[in-house]
Amino acid sequence: MTFKRAVTVAAATATAAVLLASGSAYACSISDFTAKATCDTSTGEARAAITVTDKDASGTPADISVRMRMAVGFDGQTVGTGHIEHPTAAGVSTTILVPWMQGYQWNIWVTAGNIHEELLTNLPISPDAPCVATSSHPSSTPTGPAPSASPTATATPTSSAAAPATSTSPVPSTSASSPAAGTGLAETGGGSGTTLVGGSAAVVITAGAGVLFAVRRRKAAARH
Repeated sequence: MTFKRAVTVAAATATAAVLLASGSAYACSISDFTAKATCDTSTGEARAAITVTDKDASGTPADISVRMRMAVGFDGQTVGTGHIEHPTAAGVSTTILVPWMQGYQWNIWVTAGNIHEELLTNLPISPDAPCVATSSHPSSTPTGPAPSASPTATATPTSSAAAPATSTSPVPSTSASSPAAGTGLAETGGGSGTTLVGGSAAVVITAGAGVLFAVRRRKAAARH
């Protein structure tokens, strides 16, 4: 009887040990969690994507908090949170978008089962390179070929263009031609000045002839 009891106790102890070992094997641990930070522009602006993966085979739900990391390593404000409902041994991930900070290290805190607000051992760091967002919205400006200009704007002649071109050479005035006419008359001997000179010469010649005639008659009368 005593032997049977001893065997029963030993079997119960072994079963409890097996159950305890199996339970501890499936217990949630901070080492089940890993995280990485990448550049994300899916929202149209530069963000840091913090992806946390949970490989807890027990399937214990987990809450994740992303906090700013101060210069001395202390926590700053919480900038994002995430939740993993049913983790598996293969790993289940959640991605949390936070403001982009180049080359920045983030504090990742985990609460899951017996883990309460525990800091990840390997903290993610944003890439040490610019994260440039490109707009995915189409431009409101039409991208098709621009309509051609109206032909009437360039091809239709205006009234001033249709009128014949006028000569720009100056037209000689009447006053400008007068000296030429006067010069021509002077060269040919015409004009009122020429008539007056001619008349005076005729009078002088006639008077001279009369005087000469009278002198000759006096000399003839003296001889007789």
